[in-house]
Amino acid sequence: MEPWPEQSHNVRLVGHSDLNGWGDAFQIQVRDGLCYVAGSGEAGHDGLTILDVKDPSNPRVIHQMADGPEARTHKVLLIDDNVLITNSELRGDAPINGVVGGLRIFDISNPTEPRFVRYVDTESKGIHRPIYDERRKLLYCSGFRDGFEGKIILVYDMADPWNPELVGEGWVPGQHVAGGEQPSWDAAKIGMGCWLHEANPWGDVLTCGFWNGGVALFDLADPTSPEFIWRHNPHETHGWPGAYHTFLVPPGSSYGIAATETISSDCAHPPAFVSFYDVRNPREPLPISTFMPHAIDPETMKPVDPRWCTTGTRYGAHNLWLDMAADDLLYVVWFAAGLRVVDWSNPYQPREVGFYMPAGTPECPVPQSNDVYVDRETGLIYISDRAGLGLHIVEFTG
Repeated sequence: MEPWPEQSHNVRLVGHSDLNGWGDAFQIQVRDGLCYVAGSGEAGHDGLTILDVKDPSNPRVIHQMADGPEARTHKVLLIDDNVLITNSELRGDAPINGVVGGLRIFDISNPTEPRFVRYVDTESKGIHRPIYDERRKLLYCSGFRDGFEGKIILVYDMADPWNPELVGEGWVPGQHVAGGEQPSWDAAKIGMGCWLHEANPWGDVLTCGFWNGGVALFDLADPTSPEFIWRHNPHETHGWPGAYHTFLVPPGSSYGIAATETISSDCAHPPAFVSFYDVRNPREPLPISTFMPHAIDPETMKPVDPRWCTTGTRYGAHNLWLDMAADDLLYVVWFAAGLRVVDWSNPYQPREVGFYMPAGTPECPVPQSNDVYVDRETGLIYISDRAGLGLHIVEFTG
């Protein structure tokens, strides 16, 4: 397949790094002119890359820290000036070579050379995705626990960030199999199961993407006892799995954004999309609109333009910028379709106002844009690629 050319509208390329060959990249954090990029491990590059991005047109790799293949360490968070954490999600069923499933704590008092301090063991295979709530000094993790079906909510008190303390656990009824619970969902209809992918704070509530189980809300007024409120999943009645990745209500808004994740290649499943919810009544969520960057045939549920289904890769939504507020644009990465920029000031009528698709290469003919981060200090947008295209730094010009 011939590499696709760069495509853009209202977005310009500022800089690029192949991460010294560690181009299969995942989560991004940027602070004080430094960019931290966790490896996806898709092409074997597990670990962390640190770049100097003070001159964003010429990002320079200044440190790389390789991890072993025993666990996925593809998420990275900056907790404060001295503490960085990554996840540790075992690839096998048991620890190997001393690797522990859970969290890893690093000292970044020297911000360019993280020093490993300790593991936080969570039992079983560990943690997939941690989200930090700076306001409440809590960490919400999708993690495995013995006796549960799939990942559940693990709440950590981060008052002492060197020693996260597990204080609460939450789950959708039916996950606690050791407690005799039966599934509250139709397992035959939702494929890979009902388990937590990501939990985000909305005041004292958690908004959750529960993978093929839809979106869910938990009351977290008491962090030691997350209370299940509701779960909503239209896919349980519509015949194909919807891998709900993120459910976010940006600060200042009463509207939620739900992003599903494409998990198949060449549109074997209908492409994942973004949907918007009216949650002015938090007890009764109301879906109000959806966003797709390209037209979808209502019969086949595939893009009208057949090229998107012939790349041998994923086409559809994945991550969105999690630190957005109500008056920000929505930045969401769309795998083969790159970065999409959406004006959602009227959530009943979201409209695309820009996009950027990195140029392909002979090894990676189309992008697999994986994560997006916006640096509020500079306004620049950072995009990672899970298949090998590295890190792109772009600017919205619209």
